Amino acid sequence: MKQYLCVLCGILFFTHFTFTQSGTINTNEKYPKRELRGAWIATVKNIDWPSTNQLTTNEQKSELVNIFDKLKEAGINIVYFQIRTECDALYNSPYEPWSYWLTGEQGKAPDPYYDPLLFAIQLAHSRGMEIEAWFNPYRAVRSIGDYKISPTHVSETHPDWILNFGESKILNPGIPAVTDYIVKIVSDVVKRYNIDGVHFDDYFYPYVPHITNQDSATFAKYKGSFTNIDDWRRNNVNNMIAKVYKAVNRINPRVRFGVSPFGIVENKYAGTDGFNAYDKIYCDPLAWLKDKTVDYVVPQLYVEIGNNKMDYKKLAYWWATVTNGRQLFIGQFSSKMMAPDWKGSPSEIGDEIRLNRSIKNIEGEVFFSAKSISQNYSGLIDTLKKFYKYPALLPVMTWKDSSTPPTPMNLDVDGNTLSLYRRLTWDMPYYLDKFKKSFNYVIYRFEDTDNININDATKIVYITHNGNTSYTDFQPLSKGKNYTYVVTAIDCMQKESPKYDQVKIKIE
Repeated sequence: MKQYLCVLCGILFFTHFTFTQSGTINTNEKYPKRELRGAWIATVKNIDWPSTNQLTTNEQKSELVNIFDKLKEAGINIVYFQIRTECDALYNSPYEPWSYWLTGEQGKAPDPYYDPLLFAIQLAHSRGMEIEAWFNPYRAVRSIGDYKISPTHVSETHPDWILNFGESKILNPGIPAVTDYIVKIVSDVVKRYNIDGVHFDDYFYPYVPHITNQDSATFAKYKGSFTNIDDWRRNNVNNMIAKVYKAVNRINPRVRFGVSPFGIVENKYAGTDGFNAYDKIYCDPLAWLKDKTVDYVVPQLYVEIGNNKMDYKKLAYWWATVTNGRQLFIGQFSSKMMAPDWKGSPSEIGDEIRLNRSIKNIEGEVFFSAKSISQNYSGLIDTLKKFYKYPALLPVMTWKDSSTPPTPMNLDVDGNTLSLYRRLTWDMPYYLDKFKKSFNYVIYRFEDTDNININDATKIVYITHNGNTSYTDFQPLSKGKNYTYVVTAIDCMQKESPKYDQVKIKIE
């Protein structure tokens, strides 16, 4: 993720809420039943994991287990795990060398061997979290001379595909073979790994230095009907995005695809005065949303509410108007705004979460980066546990599949007369389509005075994972009261059965 931010003073507090700490919760807080609560696990430069590239396999695994445990504790329900930082691999790739950031030598596999992506998938799914594979599509060499490049690296095997920018190199977006190569890399991962999504970050053409005439020969060769090189560059990126989206959906229609663009497209839209991604890095997310070649976007609004150059609030409201039926989540800079040296409002992250929830079409947030949670910057875990007090399902992408799963059957309770525990069991509904096989269940608990309303997130007790068809509720309940447990099914795209099974009990 980039750090090209213009952080200035001038914080605008909400006029209808009062905070003293980041974790303060209003007594009338609303808890969405569906909300994406994400975190980026960055591997480039060992930002989040592994902490250094000199760890043993067991040390790497232990660190990653701890990160996932902390994310789960905070209420995170999806992670974006960076597996390709600069045309390298933090997974077993048949096309690109092992990452320097993993083993300290590009091209060197972990020893003893393991596959970090496979391990991360197991960690996520065993905790009821989803995981997306995060790719950097174009960056080839982040900083020339930092380490020895493997002879199998694409910059060595295809130097004709490379654009040079002083200390860095990128794949040339204007060459059709480069687009095909990126599609091949992504397709391979979608075919071989049980990921829930494919995720791209915001590096397209370089931030610094900006491109000038490095691709003039490529433009002359591949411009087609384009007369303006800027329009051609944007089209190169848009074409790559569209081809990746098509490939992902062809291979596995349940896998989502999204991009995290820079927060400002053009300053004219939201009245900002910052970096124009449309003109500088040729990032055109409005085209992706218009053409529906992404399932979601996560604009990086890495500034505070009221910033006089890039106001988080203005940008959030503007992005919510351009979704065109696709999903919108907001990227928040928790590593900065929860850091000990943060000079802004201590309630900034909480304020932003609440603002997100108040704006139609914003369906959650993603935090950069995971270490702000796993290392509990300024008590961030406690803050998120308050905002994410109840479990949440992910928002549904109805354009992928509008069907719903059938109802769980034969719900029963053992120990239902005791206040100490209740063990629920049920039978799984039957599926024919392998992509729709139910693998999770939502357990609700209602008191006798409650209406049965499965849209009330405060009644969610637990969301199962890995197809478990039982749950033991250890929550102490009041003797003499009646309770109703309700269980629904959710399929692998988080669509919930419209009907449910229920059982009533009395605590004696």
